[in-house]
Formats: sequence, C-alpha cells, structure tokens
Amino acid sequence: MTNPYFDELAERLRARGLPEGEVTRTVDDLAAFVAEAGTDPVQEFGTPEEFALQVAPADGPGADGKPSTVPSDSVETWTWRADAFHERDMLARYGDEGWEVDRVDRTGRFVSHRDPENSQRWQYHRETVLSADRQAIVDRLAPDGWEPCGTWFCYEYFKRPKAATLGPEAELHDVPQTPAGRTFLSRRFYVFMVAYGAFIFALVVLASVAWAGLSTENAGTVLLATIFTGLVAGALVGAGMAYARTRAHRRGKAS
Repeated sequence: MTNPYFDELAERLRARGLPEGEVTRTVDDLAAFVAEAGTDPVQEFGTPEEFALQVAPADGPGADGKPSTVPSDSVETWTWRADAFHERDMLARYGDEGWEVDRVDRTGRFVSHRDPENSQRWQYHRETVLSADRQAIVDRLAPDGWEPCGTWFCYEYFKRPKAATLGPEAELHDVPQTPAGRTFLSRRFYVFMVAYGAFIFALVVLASVAWAGLSTENAGTVLLATIFTGLVAGALVGAGMAYARTRAHRRGKAS
C-alpha cells in the first residue's frame, strides 16, 4: 500500500528535475525511516511541498522545472549517517572516495553524490555553532575555500575540494564501489549509550528507594528487585548492542 505523502513528495521531486533514481532512493529511505520510527511524515519532515524544496533547493539542478543537465545514470547518490563521535573520520574517508555532501537532511543523514566519470576528493570540516554565530564562522572560513554543506542541531558542516590544497593530485582515478552500509556507529557511541542507561538505572533505583518510605526492610526489598530487573534489562540491551555492532562491523568491512 502506498503512502499519499510519499506519492506527492515523489511527484514534486520529479517536477523539480531530480533524476528518477535519486527520487526513488530518497522516497524509499524516508518511508523506511518513518515506518521504523512510527512517526507522522508531516510532523517529521513538513509538508511534501516544503520538504521537496529542501531536497531540491531553488539553486539546485532542475530547480527551474527542467530536467537536470547531468545524465541520471552517470551520477551516483548515497545517503548515510554516522554518530557525532566519529562522523568526521567517516566524512574524511568517504570524501577521499569522491563523495560530495550536498546537504544534511532533517533526520541527520548526509545526502551525497559522486560522478564516477569526473571524481575528485573532498575535504570536510565541522564547527559547533550557535545560530547567532553562524554567519561569522561562514565568513571566517570562506577565504580558505570552505563552503557550508549542512546543518544539524549545533553542528555546521563545511566542504571544499581537495584540489584547493593538492592540485591535480586530488583527482580520483580509481573510484571505489558505493558503500553497502548506510549507518555507521562507533564504539564510543555504544559506550555512551551504556553509560547513559546506567545513569537512568541509578536514578530509578534512588527514586524507588525513596518512594518505598522509611521502612528499611521494605526499601531493601525494593532495591534488590530493582537491581535484578536492571541487570536483566541491561543484559538484554547489551546483547542487542553487541548484535548491532557486529552487523555494523560486517557492513563496514563489506563497504
């Protein structure tokens, strides 16, 4: 069964000149995200008209309603995400493989493209900014060739072709395959999640003991029951994280 939201979004993206392959991949990825998160696409992305303007901005290819001048079968597109702990490493890695980030979408994913027939290496930079400081940072980095390529909460992302510093050596002659994975989570991310879970667990224990009242015996019983429940939940969460990390590792090797 199709979703009227994504049907309309696809039509608006086609009308703005996006290649059919990119339209299909974008809509499929967004539909999968909404299905997994169980959210309303309008609340998550805005109306189809608003979101289409973000995906295909006014100064982008095909924004005048005419087909893009770049053949759809010559440009690869890839949308991916990484956690904040190592996304700079991943940007450096895939920038060296010729992937140029066009923007960061509303779900925090890097929307990228690469032309295998004319590939070059890209360099990325991330700044932590407040909205009031954004323009000052853009102006500071512009003389060195940095241009904004996305915003995600307090992070501002910049890109520049490595040709600015390497010259002709920045050209990419042997283009690697498109990575198989789309989500890359680091070990530090899992450690953070475990630590955060332990913190929440400690708060639950303290709240349970306080709620139990002044009875030492009753408080001890509640404490033991809470610890046991927390250990079981922690074991399940740990097993799930280990499984997810194994899958992410295998995907990384495959890419």
